[in-house]
Amino acid sequence: MLGSSIAGRARQPLKKLWSSRLAVPFRPASSGPVRYWQDQVRLAVKAAIAAVGAWALARYAAGQPGPYFAPLAALLGVYPTVARSLREGLSYVAGFLLGAGLAIPAGVLLGPGMVAIAVVVVAGILVSGWRRLGDQGPQVTFTALFALLVGGSAPLGYVTHRMIDVGIGVATGIAVNVLLFPPLQLRPAEHAISQWGDDIASALEDLSSAAADPGSGMKSWPRHDRQLTVAAERARAAAKHARESLRWNLRATARQAVPPPDSRVLDSLEVLTARIRAVARSLPDLTTVNGPDQGLSSFSKNYAAMLQILTDPIRKLADLRDSPPDAALSSASDCQDHLERQAARLPGHSDARSTAQHLARLTDDILGEVAEHHGADHSDPDHSDPDH
Repeated sequence: MLGSSIAGRARQPLKKLWSSRLAVPFRPASSGPVRYWQDQVRLAVKAAIAAVGAWALARYAAGQPGPYFAPLAALLGVYPTVARSLREGLSYVAGFLLGAGLAIPAGVLLGPGMVAIAVVVVAGILVSGWRRLGDQGPQVTFTALFALLVGGSAPLGYVTHRMIDVGIGVATGIAVNVLLFPPLQLRPAEHAISQWGDDIASALEDLSSAAADPGSGMKSWPRHDRQLTVAAERARAAAKHARESLRWNLRATARQAVPPPDSRVLDSLEVLTARIRAVARSLPDLTTVNGPDQGLSSFSKNYAAMLQILTDPIRKLADLRDSPPDAALSSASDCQDHLERQAARLPGHSDARSTAQHLARLTDDILGEVAEHHGADHSDPDHSDPDH
């Protein structure tokens, strides 16, 4: 039978479980706790180098007495991405300058008293609301208060020295982050996108079982539905983080073993997720009308085979290494044509025929999305279905 032969040709590649068990120092991790702690260790080491280097430069090269602002500012130049380090470092400098601009006139005109404190706090909070400052907005009020209370009635000299510390610290932190293993977040994005494809394929496998055995029900579908939502959110977030890690990154110009996230792949996975949810909503209607009719029973078995054979191409679609088109697309195209002919032969204007044709349209959309991504054409120019 067509269904059994197609199901026999469908193969799900076994995952190499041992690959996730290799020792941490010998390979870069994709995601999870191993990757998290690798990134944290690198970040901690770079932060320590930046803080010590900023202190030494400010203290011994610039001759600053007690340059405590230098290591603090250096930490702002060591973020998980170079682009964010630049953004946060410049925002910190802007916040410091604005805070100093509030403290100097308040200290000179009012002195370090309660009135001046109230003025700089109110003004600082209002200025810190400027969205361009981002997370560094509170720095305005902090700097204003610090300069007012420590600098007293002559805050200009205090601010001048601290500004040198801040400049050295931010520049040192950014330099360390740019030059010393600038972080790239491509592997977590690759893993998250691949996981999304795996979750879609796993959902299809369960739907295939439900189509082949209508009495089994769809008890596992709510779990798959939740997994698809989580996988989509993680993949989108990881792809955004990966793209940001490429900006202003010297390593981004070199050839990478892991390709950057492809927006077309993400969009295709989004479409496939929606289509599979539509299949899950319509499949119970097929099992409801499925009775003694042999044509509908045969359609159900072949539909199960179709869902099964689509799983491997979907997994390959989510592979950012640009795998070649799978031979399964040809088998899936043949199966799709057969499904549409079967649906058209069911009794006219019946619930069974309407449900079968709707399900066939959904798999045709899924197959079309996968084939378009692989640059293949699943359509048959000699095939025509007046009901499709």
